Amino acid sequence: MEEGALSCLLRSRTMLEQDIKASYLMDHMISDGVLTGDEEEMISKQPTRRDQAVALLELLLRKDNRAYISFYNALVRESYGDLANLLHNNLPLISPEAHKSFSDGGTPYVQTVLSQGGVPQRPVVFVSRPKLVNQVREKLYRLQKEPGWVTVFGMAGSGKSVLAAEAVRDHALIEECFPGGVHWLSIGQLDKPDLLVKIQSLCFRLEQSQDPQSVHRPPSSLDEAKERMRFLMLRRYPRCLLILDDIWDNTVLKTFDIQCRILVTTRDRSLTDSVSGAKYEVAVESGLDEDKALEILALYVNSKPQKLPDDARSIVRECKGSPLVVSLIGALLREFPSRWSYYLRQLQQKQFKRIRKSSSYDYDALDQAMAASIQVLAENHRELYKDLTVLEKDVKVPAKVLSVLWDLEPEEVEDILQEFVNKSLLFRDCHHRPYLYYLHDLQLDFLAECTFYLIHKVCQF
Repeated sequence: MEEGALSCLLRSRTMLEQDIKASYLMDHMISDGVLTGDEEEMISKQPTRRDQAVALLELLLRKDNRAYISFYNALVRESYGDLANLLHNNLPLISPEAHKSFSDGGTPYVQTVLSQGGVPQRPVVFVSRPKLVNQVREKLYRLQKEPGWVTVFGMAGSGKSVLAAEAVRDHALIEECFPGGVHWLSIGQLDKPDLLVKIQSLCFRLEQSQDPQSVHRPPSSLDEAKERMRFLMLRRYPRCLLILDDIWDNTVLKTFDIQCRILVTTRDRSLTDSVSGAKYEVAVESGLDEDKALEILALYVNSKPQKLPDDARSIVRECKGSPLVVSLIGALLREFPSRWSYYLRQLQQKQFKRIRKSSSYDYDALDQAMAASIQVLAENHRELYKDLTVLEKDVKVPAKVLSVLWDLEPEEVEDILQEFVNKSLLFRDCHHRPYLYYLHDLQLDFLAECTFYLIHKVCQF
């Protein structure tokens, strides 16, 4: 760690130990890859909040510049603004001329910019998807001369967030298009108070970068926060990129409709219809190919793809290319390396509720991720979606078939199907007229499991 940063931590140590709650900060630091699970466990075993804070600071003092920046960002995200202010003047800075690449494809300049903006580090287990990454970068280059929106959309667990973070891990892109920085906000399904806290943290980060000595009262309402954010991003940082990860609601998105440069990850393709400006999109429809999926499993079990057991290929085929499912299975196999046949049977029997494990995704199991997507539908549309259980695998049907199933007018059916497609709950083959619709195998398997569970529950009464 740089001498200035180290001295600042030592000066501020007493105040930090008095006020911080280490458990709030460690999640962010683990996500950034600067803290390990074993280190978190060691700190959590300390008997009191203060003892945990002391242990975290002691550990931090032995780490590098990235850890200092991650700790600072964690303070900002958890609304410890006064404490973050103590550290801001000594944030390690690396000049843009330092072009030596790190193993993750970035340079020291890129690492600093992305860390200061709260962009997540690469997952511990990572494989590249160069075709999709280049598609996102190509769209981002279109924001070089004018503000606008790039939407990365796809079904649950398709790897949208990792893809977005990887796309901005590029020196030339940042230097040419976003010299004002890259700022990441994880949104999810927020209510208004939580959204206000997110924007307050963003405004604090931007204000501290511009003038560390100034102290601004946090905006007290969403309208005030939007105006503060508009001023900062248009006047102070006119060429920065804001990444909104996991957007669900267009009313939330409208809060950020301030004529700046924004990348959005979402399951709902239609969200940006409600905002103004140039719009570009990248569909994350295709899953991992077999070789990429095997590479992920091999990394989890510390092996080589060609040395994996025969069940590995069968597991990959049952995962249907989903990065989420492959990662869940890989994380389980890392702890239980002899259970290849067991997890293959669980996949074949569609026992998704039994396949759960903490991973780099927001969901611990496939059924959670699928259910969350369906839950945002209107109640009557949820019931219609569940009726799609009758579809056969690898069979595409026109809207007329579903019009008969649902006893609705064809035009009304087309509108409902469009909503399902927009929310990445259904796929449409546009190469035929009339359009043909179909489910991803995992979506169909999930609906079948839900139906079986309901039948089983009814039979018990």
